[in-house]
Amino acid sequence: MKKEKLSAYYSLLALPGVLFVTGIVLLLNPDSASTLLCRLLGVVVFLVGVGCAISAVARREALVWKVLGTLVCLNLGIWLMRNPMALAAAGGLVVGALLVIRGIQELKTYGGWAVALIVLGVMLVLLPMTTSRVVFSLCGLVMMAAGAAMAVSRLRRARLEDGGDDPSIIDAL
Repeated sequence: MKKEKLSAYYSLLALPGVLFVTGIVLLLNPDSASTLLCRLLGVVVFLVGVGCAISAVARREALVWKVLGTLVCLNLGIWLMRNPMALAAAGGLVVGALLVIRGIQELKTYGGWAVALIVLGVMLVLLPMTTSRVVFSLCGLVMMAAGAAMAVSRLRRARLEDGGDDPSIIDAL
């Protein structure tokens, strides 16, 4: 096989490969993704607080709401960077409570489905980290499927553009 064709196939498969590997990492270790996202959110909130502080000093506005907003953003950003899994746990509690409330509201109308919502909500309240893990695991599965589908699609398109069957290419499709 020529080097140009091999290089073209590598470039076609780079993004699908990255998607597939990232999906495997998310599937096998969903807490790492949750931790990373919470830390990134903490950095963004902290930087918003710094921006508010710079804006207040530059405009020489010492308004109470600007000072309070700055303090809240700075402290929340630091807290999120120090306790990244706390947001995931809180998210599980909130989603669980909302499911329980919605299940109670729909109990007369939907019966069995409402009971299932209530049970799921109670489970999430009792096991709040489950939400984060399930969501990131599902995202990993979707990324793996998208990477595989993209690789197959790109390889088929490249094969058709090359003029069909080339005896020097291993037919993996």
